[in-house]
Amino acid sequence: MVLLASHRRFWFPAVLAALALPMLVQAMTPRQILSAREARPLAAAPGWPRTLPQALVLPRATEAFLGDHFGLRDRLVHANARLRYALRSPSNPGVIYGRSGRLFFNGDGMLEQSLGLLRRQADIDKFADFAAALAKQYRARGVRFLVAIAPNSATIERQFVPRWFKPAAQTEYDLMLAALARRNVPHADLRVPLIAVNERQPVYLRTDTHWNRLGALLAYNEVVASLGRADWIVDPNLVFRGFELKPGGDLARMLGAPDAIGDEDARIDLSAYGPVALTTAALDTRKPETGGNVSDSGRAGPNVVVLGDSFTEHAWRDYFGLHARRLAWIHHELCDFFPDVVDAQRPDIVILAPTERVMFCWNRH
Repeated sequence: MVLLASHRRFWFPAVLAALALPMLVQAMTPRQILSAREARPLAAAPGWPRTLPQALVLPRATEAFLGDHFGLRDRLVHANARLRYALRSPSNPGVIYGRSGRLFFNGDGMLEQSLGLLRRQADIDKFADFAAALAKQYRARGVRFLVAIAPNSATIERQFVPRWFKPAAQTEYDLMLAALARRNVPHADLRVPLIAVNERQPVYLRTDTHWNRLGALLAYNEVVASLGRADWIVDPNLVFRGFELKPGGDLARMLGAPDAIGDEDARIDLSAYGPVALTTAALDTRKPETGGNVSDSGRAGPNVVVLGDSFTEHAWRDYFGLHARRLAWIHHELCDFFPDVVDAQRPDIVILAPTERVMFCWNRH
């Protein structure tokens, strides 16, 4: 009795070779501790369990280690991510596929927040009270203060969100601005200019959580207008030069294929405004995980401090550099930054600019 036709017997060595190749490659290459493609640390080898709790988690830890360490992993992850992106089949639960190739972050309650499903009023009041105390403190010293919250991409890009995405009439962003208004805290609604332009041009990156350079410019213009510095506004019609290709962003990295899933960013040319070369250096904020930086222009303008996050760390530097003498960016640390670090910059203007999904004082007790 013939168990397998002769013309199929060659599959045995082929399958064995396919299974053995990753093992051989893994044995001949150093073990990685970080995946640059996915921008995350890889699972460490589990130790020998010495307690019952350690023994109980050993199977899961072993599975995670084996899943992160096998030969040709980068190539296989890349191929899998590219195929699943083409099929719109998520390979990471932290990423949601929208329309027209858009990706949205599925973490920190961002989608629920932009949908209006979250109403964390206690957290909103805590942040508003904190901002009101800062506003009072800076007002007494003659320092201009403003709260400017960077919206989530899902809050702005309504035409690209999944079809099941049906926003409510009121969101936490609305509740936050109302809470700030009740406390007479100066603030800007960055949604207004972003939504208006987003109907014609994208203002957020397609594969990233952040706004693109055009979105950053529109937000900057709204901020300086709210500060009473209309003379600092940069006319988008004079500087916007269309879009240019770039590698995929942080969401593409989460899928494991930033080089295969490309993106486009706005091209901004400030030459009409006579920009100067900025001198930028690290700033010791006593928070080494996030830190800060300071840029000097040599101009005779005021000192500006932005208490922000990744949305503003680099995006506003060149724009403020057209007028401010110094721009210091310090991470807001969820309201847990050191006030004396801000005071050391002798600010004339302080802007508290967290991103919508983390616009709370969760680190402040």
